Amino acid sequence: MKKQALDTNTSPDTFNLIDTIDHLLQNWWKITLCMIIFGLMGLIFSFIKPPKYEAEAIFSSSIDYSQINFENLQDENGQPVQLTQYDLDLALSAVQRVLLGVRNKTIIFAKTLDPTLESATFEQNMSIERYHDRWYLRYRHEDPLVAQSIVNYWADLGMAQLAEKQASNQVEPFVMASLIAHANLPDKPIYQNRSNVILAGTLIGFGIGVMLVDLKYRFFPSTPKGE
Repeated sequence: MKKQALDTNTSPDTFNLIDTIDHLLQNWWKITLCMIIFGLMGLIFSFIKPPKYEAEAIFSSSIDYSQINFENLQDENGQPVQLTQYDLDLALSAVQRVLLGVRNKTIIFAKTLDPTLESATFEQNMSIERYHDRWYLRYRHEDPLVAQSIVNYWADLGMAQLAEKQASNQVEPFVMASLIAHANLPDKPIYQNRSNVILAGTLIGFGIGVMLVDLKYRFFPSTPKGE
């Protein structure tokens, strides 16, 4: 009778929640061992892959409608031109175009701070994003001071270039842009925080441990001694 009960409980075609939980509790040390191993792997990874810090400069952009002479702007039907949202977005994207236009000069400057920096790595760690009337220029680096210096250099260079292009009518004069916040020195990494990496490794180890113990219980049941 005892043998029959064991055979029924360990059948992979059946699932008994109580028996499964009981088996997991009996093998808690195996699950704990997996958690420790993967937690240590996370700790090692955090040392091998250092955290990165992100610096951010903020620009404000808007349209100065007083600089647009709507009376002299007519469509093909002779009607006054109405600026669409697409037209506004296209005009405000001048900030992004200018910043990208001075990107190569910024890379040259960045390499003076980090001689090992590759252009491809620079591209991977930069971003220019717009939210409503704000543009956010960001750069990530292992050294927070380097990240801050690159962003502030890039922001100042971009504003100077924007003024030159507006003076030479290469950028619409009705586009108003200003640098409202230089990058502060970042004090916290944006990802790969050591404690978070260790916690992630531990949780992964827990999941793998539970899965391995459960699979062994279902598909590779141990045979009782004496049979």
